[in-house]
Amino acid sequence: MSSYETQKQEAMQLIKQGRFEEALDVLEAIISGHGAEIELLDMQGMCFFRLERYEQAAACYAQEAELDPKNATPLTNLGAVYNRMKRPAEALEALRKAIHRDKRKVDAYYNMGIAHRQAGDYSLAISAYKEAIKINPQFEQAHLNIANVYLEQKNTAMATTHYQTALTINPNLDSAKRGLKKTKELELEKKLQNNPFGRLVDPSQLAHKKNASAIRPMTEAERDKDRKEVIRLVKGIRNAARHVSEEIREKMEPALLALTRAVIDGEQHPELILETVHTGV
Repeated sequence: MSSYETQKQEAMQLIKQGRFEEALDVLEAIISGHGAEIELLDMQGMCFFRLERYEQAAACYAQEAELDPKNATPLTNLGAVYNRMKRPAEALEALRKAIHRDKRKVDAYYNMGIAHRQAGDYSLAISAYKEAIKINPQFEQAHLNIANVYLEQKNTAMATTHYQTALTINPNLDSAKRGLKKTKELELEKKLQNNPFGRLVDPSQLAHKKNASAIRPMTEAERDKDRKEVIRLVKGIRNAARHVSEEIREKMEPALLALTRAVIDGEQHPELILETVHTGV
């Protein structure tokens, strides 16, 4: 085995052991003697990424992408690095190029979902995660991330579906368990807001207790909100009553005037009064 191959094997073993700084020293020595090759740049980029030296990792993957123009992986890795750096625009540019090279690159769609979410484009993030799941339905992290986006949008039904799917794939996925717990808490909060008994009653207590302990104390903010609501209702009732009163007066006034005329004009003819009442004229 040549010294080049021996050094490369040494670098690979160091990476497997998590000794990334030492692996970089070996890789630098190889590159100095033999030049930058695709495989060496990939190993170098991974070491920089694991050491959170993201600028250097991005430079490695960008160079690798130029040397290997048909491979989508270097551009996908470049997008992932930009995501770590919170630079979604650059991540999306790299990831679109990766998908152009390979339309079934599942990791590219997944990282595109992360980039769109960082950019605040939740609908596009969901679309990207859906593409990743379509290619690989067992991609637990894609299910987890799309569930997180749905939860941020307060879509508890879809969030629950994807958290449960992620847990079906990996029952030990703690982040999915925490997300599912948050979803249930949000659903309970929604139920309390739509409480048919009013905010003075905690419906969760009614199933267990049949006494006054189900009454929930109100905060000052809630009391103020209730006062404003009562004022609004009173004003509405007052306006409605005024409108009804005016409408009744408009309809009744002609009949009352006719009745008055009949009383005045028909003092000697009582039958006219009776006729006027029945006919409304």
